[in-house]
Order: sequence, then structure tokens, then C-alpha cells
Amino acid sequence: MTEINWKEELDNWEEDYIEKRDCDPGPALTDTEVDILQSDMLKCNEGMIFGAMYADWKKRKGLLS
Repeated sequence: MTEINWKEELDNWEEDYIEKRDCDPGPALTDTEVDILQSDMLKCNEGMIFGAMYADWKKRKGLLS
């Protein structure tokens, strides 16, 4: 079994999420979602979208059931 470097995983989760979602057969990320993931600063109305994508990434990684 391979050891996972969680610090590195968390530091790069946005890029990983964009790549994984591009390969999924489901709906693609919207331009707004990609902009939010690539932004350095979030607007107050973008926080919930960001949080939902983070939770989805954790679920896809097996961190949430």
C-alpha cells in the first residue's frame, strides 16, 4: 500500500479536482467553478460553491463517506 502525502494533496486539491472532473463522464465544471478554483481570493458569494466542490473532492478521494 502506498503512503499518501496529505499535505501535498491538500495543497493541490483545486488542480486535482479540475483534472479529475474533466475526465469524469458526468457534468463538467462550469467556467464560474473553474474561476473560483483558480482564484486567489473568494468573493463572499463564492464560499458555498467552493465548499461544495471541496466536499465533493474529499468524497471522491474517499475521505468522506
